[in-house]
Parts: sequence; C-alpha cells; structure tokens
Amino acid sequence: MKISKDEILKRQLKLSPLQRELFEKRLRGEVDSYSQLEVIPRRSQTSPAPLSFAQQRLWFLHQIDPGNTSYNEQGIIQLMGALDVVALEQSFNEIVQRHEALRTTFEMVEDQPVQVIHPIPTANVTITVENVCQLPEGQRNTDVQRLIVEESQRTFDLIQGPLLRCTLLRVDEQEHILLFTIHHIVSDGWSIGLLVRELAAFYEAFSTGKPSSLPELPIQYADFAVWQRQWMQGEVLHAQLAYWKKQLGNNFPVLQLPTTRPRAEVKTNRGATSSFVIPPNLSKALQALSRQEGVTLFITLLAGFQILLQRYTNQDDIVVGTDVASRNRAEIEALIGFFVNLLVLRTDLSGNPTFRELLKRVRQVALGAYAHQDLPFDQLVKALQPERNLSNSSPLFQVLFVLQNTPLPALELPGLTLSFLEAENKIARFDLALFLTKTEQGILGRWRYNADIFDAIAITSLTDHFQKLLDSIISRPDTRIGNLEMLTETQKKQQAIQKKERKAFNREKFLSVASQPVILSQERLIKTDYLKVGQTFPLVIQPTEEIDLVFWAKANREFIERKLLKHGAILLRGFNVNSSSEFESVAQAICPNLFGDYGDLPRAGEGGKVYGSTPYPADTAILFHNESSHLDRFPLKIWFFCIQPAQQGGETPIVDCRKAYKIINPKLRERLAEKQLMYVRNYTDALDVSWQDFFQTNDKFVVENYCKQAKIDFEWYDNQSLVTRQIRPAIVVHPQTGDQVFFNQIQLHHIAYLDKKVRESLLSLFGEQKLPRNVYYGDGTLIEDSVIAEINEVYQQSKISFPWHQGDILMLDNILVAHGRYPYIGQRKVVVAMGKMAQSKDIAH
Repeated sequence: MKISKDEILKRQLKLSPLQRELFEKRLRGEVDSYSQLEVIPRRSQTSPAPLSFAQQRLWFLHQIDPGNTSYNEQGIIQLMGALDVVALEQSFNEIVQRHEALRTTFEMVEDQPVQVIHPIPTANVTITVENVCQLPEGQRNTDVQRLIVEESQRTFDLIQGPLLRCTLLRVDEQEHILLFTIHHIVSDGWSIGLLVRELAAFYEAFSTGKPSSLPELPIQYADFAVWQRQWMQGEVLHAQLAYWKKQLGNNFPVLQLPTTRPRAEVKTNRGATSSFVIPPNLSKALQALSRQEGVTLFITLLAGFQILLQRYTNQDDIVVGTDVASRNRAEIEALIGFFVNLLVLRTDLSGNPTFRELLKRVRQVALGAYAHQDLPFDQLVKALQPERNLSNSSPLFQVLFVLQNTPLPALELPGLTLSFLEAENKIARFDLALFLTKTEQGILGRWRYNADIFDAIAITSLTDHFQKLLDSIISRPDTRIGNLEMLTETQKKQQAIQKKERKAFNREKFLSVASQPVILSQERLIKTDYLKVGQTFPLVIQPTEEIDLVFWAKANREFIERKLLKHGAILLRGFNVNSSSEFESVAQAICPNLFGDYGDLPRAGEGGKVYGSTPYPADTAILFHNESSHLDRFPLKIWFFCIQPAQQGGETPIVDCRKAYKIINPKLRERLAEKQLMYVRNYTDALDVSWQDFFQTNDKFVVENYCKQAKIDFEWYDNQSLVTRQIRPAIVVHPQTGDQVFFNQIQLHHIAYLDKKVRESLLSLFGEQKLPRNVYYGDGTLIEDSVIAEINEVYQQSKISFPWHQGDILMLDNILVAHGRYPYIGQRKVVVAMGKMAQSKDIAH
C-alpha cells in the first residue's frame, strides 16, 4: 500500500507531541521501526486461522474458567425518538458481514486453538426486544437496571458463538435502550467506538434508502493474526525482548499499596467504581504546563499519579501499566478486533527530583515503551517470568493508568438522538485502575478497584490526595516531589495537633524538675505511692485529708494527665466516692467528654455514661485486651469503679503494654506490625451481644452506613445475622508519648483461648466461619499456636494485679495498658466509664 507525501503530513499533524517525537526518531533511525517495514497482506486461504497472541491468552483463561464474565465488553446506548427496529437489525447484520471477527468462533484443531470464520447467512444477528414500558416508572427503571446487569453477566460459548449479542429495551414509544455485548476475544475499546460509528452510518443508509459511504476494509482480523505470528519472531522478537529485559530487569518490584482488607489466597475480581472530576481550571493549567514542558497531558498526569503511589507505598521504584490501542498501521485502524496491548511503565522516583525533572524521566520511559509496543504482553510475561503468586496477583503490575483522549461523540441520526450510558462494571481485572478522559467540563476520572481489598472510603481518600497533589504541582512545579502537598486541610490539622501534643509531653519530661513545686502543692492534699516497693505500675494516689475528689480532679487535670502518661495506670484509693453517679462526676471532671454510646457493655443503670462490667460468667476469666482496639474507634482513657468487691477473686489485672512490646520477640514484632490483625465477629443474641444492642439500632441500613464509614467489611446472612471483618494494627505508637506498644484483643478473640470442650462444641455447631469471635493475621492466615504461646508468656511477664477495695477507682491509658478480669466467687460490682475517643486511622502504627 503506497501512501502519498500529503497523507503522511496529514497523519503527522494529527499525532500527539509524544507520538510525533517518536515518529521523528524513527525517521532518524534512533529507534527500531520494524513495525513499519511491512504491509499486512490478505491471507491466501480461507481455512481456519491461528489466534493472535492476545486472543490466545483469553482462550487459555476461558478454558480455565468458562463461566467467568470478566471479559464481556458491553455498550449501552439510549435512543430518543422514533426508532426503526428493522433498520437497526439490518445495520447490525451489515456490520457482522463487514467484520469477520464478529462471525468468528474458536475450535481446537490438531491440539491448537484456531479461528473459524462463519459464512454470512449463518451468522446473522437477531435483536431481542424486551418491553418494559407497561411497568410503573419506578419499577421500570429498576427492571432496566436488572436487565442490563443480567445481560452483562451472561456467559459466551467461544466454540458455538455468537460472540455478539444485541438486546433492545423498549422504555416507551420515544425511548429505547440498546445493549450490545461482545466478548473481548473479538473486540476492544477502540472496536466499540468503531461499531457505534458504523451502526450510525448503516442505520442512516437503511432508514433513508441511501447507500453507505463506508469504504471497503483492506484486510480482516484473521489476516492480522496470521501476519503477527509470522512477523513477531527472529530479529523483530529479539529486538523487542532485548529492550524490555533491559528496561524491566530481573529484580521486579511489587507495589505495596495499603489495602483496606487482606488479599485472599485466590485472586478475586469483584469490582466497584468511583468517579470524580478534575475541574476545568486545573485541567487547563495541567495542559498549559504540559505544553510548556514539551510533554503530553498523559505524561504530566502519569507523573502526578506515580508520586501518589510513591507516597502510599514508600517505594521509589514505581511500576504501572497502561493500555495502548496498537492501531499503528493504516490497515487495522478501522478493524473490529482484539488489538489492545498492555505496556509496563517503570519509573525511578529516587533522589527526590523536582517535578519538572521527574517529567523528563517519565517522558523517557514512555517514549521507550511506545517505541516497543508491539511485543504482546503475554510474550513479555513469558520471557521475564516474574515471581508472583499466581492465585492472587496480576503479573508485572497491579495498577493500571489510562488517559482516554477520544471520548465517543454525540451522534445524530434521522429522527434519533444517541447518548452513551455508563455501564456499571462489577469486574476488576487489576487491584486498582484509574481511567481519565479529557472533556470540556474538565478531566473526568473513574477508579475501578478490587472491592475485596479496597473500600469506597479508601478510594475517596486517594481521590482527595491525587487532586491535592495536582494542585500543588501546578502551584510549584519546581518543588521537589517529596515537598509537594498531598494532605487535605483536615488531615494537616490532625497532624499538627498530634505533633503539638508530643512536643508538649517531651517538654514536660524535660522540665520535670521545674514542675516540682506544683507536685508539692498536691501533696498537701494527696500522697502518691506504689502497691509494692520498686514497682511503679500503677501509681497509687490517696487523700491526706477529707477532700472533694471531683473538685480536686478538675483543679489538677494537668497533674493527672502527666502522671497517667508516665505510669499508664493510676489507682485512686481512699476517696469518698459511693455511687455510680458520683463516679461518673469524677471521670467527667478529668475528661469532660465521656463516651455514652458503647454497645459492647450494658448500662450500669445509675449514670448516663457509666456501664456495667462485661457480662461474662463469674467462673470465667476475661483475658487481656485493650478496650475496643479491634474497632475503628476506641477510648484513650478508661476508668473502673469498685462498688462491691467479690468475696474471692475478681481482680482486674493490668498489663504494661510498653513492657510487653519490648519483651516480644523482634521477629514476631515485625510480623505483627507488617501483617496487622483481622478481627472477625458474628453478632448473635445466644452467645454474644446482638448487632442491635451493639450498634444501638434495629435498622440494617444504619449499620451498613456505619460499617462503610469505619472501613469494616460486613455481610448479612440467615436474614438477621451479621458478620464483620476489620483490619486493625497490633503495634501502635502512642500519639502523645511516642512509645511503641502492643495494642490488641488477641486473647479476647482467638479461638485458642476457649475451653477445649466449648471450642469443640462451637466448631461442631457453627464451623470456623460462624464462630462468635476469632482473629487472624491481617492477610487472613491463621495465627500459629507458637505465637499464641509466646503472647501468653509476654502478658504473664508484663502483668500485675491487686485486690479491689470498695470505692477504688482505677484509671488507665487504654493504649499504654491492657486489662482483664479474674474469676470470682460471691457478688461483685465494678462499673466502667470511657472518654477521649480516638479514631484508629489517626493513630500511627
């Protein structure tokens, strides 16, 4: 095929700056240009053709899981006006006649998959019409959504075909919704656009009686597949592989993105989407910066995205994938078929370059990748053989970034207006994908993410941080990337408060000698001591004369706070406190904002924000735990008030969590810090607190909203039963002292701590999945028996206990100290108050 000089100039003018530079480099011989040396010929025979490399991958995946609908490509078009259904069906059949790919099926011949192209009469398309116009409007919309979902989830038979389905939903006389679904093995995103444009052209021709103006196709997809197999070998294959092996190397990084939930052992693809808009003013500024730096908008946005990933992963070696249309030959530009390829973009962000300097690095990486885009992705994976868990991660990259420069335009047909509707894609092929589209209204962004490892809250945070980064880039492009702003104003305020509190605490320790006069003034009213000589945990405070504890506590909050941070626990003994309401007043004098909505404990009945003890049997110990450390929020302070000590036993043993952290084996510490913990809880009236009592509501919708906000994975089963799963740290940093501590509820949740007979009975009745409580490593794996034994020993070495006296008040810093309860005989009444609630996400770990 000979192309005139004028045609070459026209095509060159249409190229983006990046593509133009690549084209000019090829003309200068600076990059390989094998892909331009040959014109794809028509194949000489009509016998079954081999599969292209891309098709071969999907064929293989289909054999493993024929019921998987991940590769169903769906188009949804709203048609407003008087529709000629006959002309519409004729148009589809004309497209099927024009493109062999749409009348292709796949068979095995001599142990190899091949394409079988069917003759036109046997491959006609019949449009299924579903009439929903008789339904009430509300039900009509519901039914339309149901039909769209059902159609998207219908499987294809690659052997029998057809691989294109068409359904028409009749909403009313003037409104129809056209659904067409194509298997990805014969189509791609570019092909969907081609199909819609050709559908418009043929419909206009059939409905008006005019001939179509579409030119004849020079080749068919099978011709491309035969040519690709012959071309991608020898010197061409060697040159492509040599580049990619040099660029990607053997030591290939895996992005360690923090996930909301642990990754399952078997890869899942349950997807969800989230959309946002980069406003027009920021979009224009990004385009202006791109022109100024001589790069495309794609490069600028990619650089910003890679900085975002660097911040989230703390890695400098950032790898993302991107789609490339692979329509770099004139013969295949107008073909429907599976051409799209995946490119791997690996960028070095080390050395803290300025953003302008990073743009040069990203541009160089992209130029090299696009110059070697013809190597099929599967060939690259096969050559590199990256180490990966085949069951739960994608090869070479886990994050996809795509800038779609050509959104489908609005089309006008005789008597009809076409609008493209967004399909709700519930399939995620990658952990995380960001699709951006440039429009007059700004840059439209759409995340598609694996909903089994991320939740909507995490994606919203990603969006906020990405937009903030782009703002900072535009304001300060010469700034080093480590200094670009990413935090929102709210997050910056929270960070400043924690920093101020730590600074104040350190200053308090430094000025401890200067504070002595204040302490002496306290000692005229109280005295401080310890339970045993040489033991500084807890600090015991007793009155030296009759005083009003509420008044004294209000006047000496700073003194109490300082001592609590130092010792972790304070025992107030010998004060005249006689009731739950008086106890509540004392706690409120120290912490005005007590917590009054705790669902795990019963109300004490005498105070508005005072709770009774955990309703465990008297002969059963409550094991060590930091209160609510398994939840999204927990109290920083907790008070216990002894109204009546037990006749025997019933102590509240406490654990110094700073000491526990230091005792734990360093390797186990690292494992717990890295993996975290996953708490699983089944709410049931029979064996534990019900979800209605815990969440203080009977409304499931309220519970679901709470769980979504708190990043808690939830599932309803058996109508009224609820199971929750949440990832929480096992090692945290105290927000004021900066100490690392062991902070968890392993003993309270792990099945190993149940009595053997009880454990066996529960397992036989419910199975492991429906146990009232259990805890795993954050990745879902079991916590080993040896680890449980070590934790037991750590707690034994770090604990102290003492007999309750009537009127005792024990105050704990809930991060620095864990507590439990020993079995007892006789009547016992100890009530509880909690205050200064903290969000788990705000505590460093």
